[in-house]
Amino acid sequence: MGIFISMVIKTLRNVAIFFVIFIYCNVEANTIGGAELKVKIEDWLSNKGVHAQISILDELKYPGCDDSKIIINDISGKNKLIKVRCIDQNPWQFIVRNKFVKKEFQPSTKKSENIVIALKKFKNKGSVITEDDVITIKKKGVNTRYISEKTDIIGKKLKKDTRSNKAITFSNLKDDWLIEKNSIVIIENNKSFITIKEEGIALNDGNFMEKIKVKNLKSGKIIVGYAKNKKKVILNTKQN
Repeated sequence: MGIFISMVIKTLRNVAIFFVIFIYCNVEANTIGGAELKVKIEDWLSNKGVHAQISILDELKYPGCDDSKIIINDISGKNKLIKVRCIDQNPWQFIVRNKFVKKEFQPSTKKSENIVIALKKFKNKGSVITEDDVITIKKKGVNTRYISEKTDIIGKKLKKDTRSNKAITFSNLKDDWLIEKNSIVIIENNKSFITIKEEGIALNDGNFMEKIKVKNLKSGKIIVGYAKNKKKVILNTKQN
């Protein structure tokens, strides 16, 4: 009997180890790490003729995201601040600094016409820009304030009313946040085997896993959580 019990315990232990390894591998397969993100950003900068000197922790992990749904933008207009965002099922975004910015191909000192982005028709403040709204126009001289790539403007909101055929600058666009101030969110709190969900209102803007103040609509209490996605704020970073 003792031998039989020992064999059962050994079998259960092996099964438990298998499931732990399986779960760990499954989690790893559904994340994207800092090293892979660094390569994507460096390739993006290289394609623009810009040297890259960025630093991202290899241990950094974000939810897995299809390549077609990863959007990289230059939010400084000078390739110094690069914003990376995922618009997949589990959205996230972050900003990384490019410390060494130098064009591989020096522009001519002679004034020339450059292709920049403009709107096809007048659009109101707060409107979301789609690909159908965008046209290109010629602009004399070199000015890094103007947007020259469609990917830097599509999906963004206008900060003010903007007329057609006018070169768009980064100052015309609103910053895009994962959770915006005054938006309605779900406050999720996992306690042991119980998950408590309540409705709240965001009191500040926040990106993925940044701290965000939320007012509980039922109790009126103001708490601090972390932005998980566009609709969810969790109360501690160990929650899934």
